Amino acid sequence: MIVGMELTANIHLKDGSYWADVPELPGCFASGETLDELFSSLDEGIRLYRNSSELSEQPLRVKTAVLSDAVSV
Repeated sequence: MIVGMELTANIHLKDGSYWADVPELPGCFASGETLDELFSSLDEGIRLYRNSSELSEQPLRVKTAVLSDAVSV
């Protein structure tokens, strides 16, 4: 079984929109009007980050989504 690198997405709510950053991937951010849009954007951002780095061959998965105090689902 290949474990790979586990990522954390820090999710924030600002001005009615969501945004997230991934501390393990410096400069990897995503945003969306809804959580569904955010997660879709986050998936794309992680994929783009992988394609532009040496991580392209390493399995990745988002293990934890950390919501800021202002976000409720």
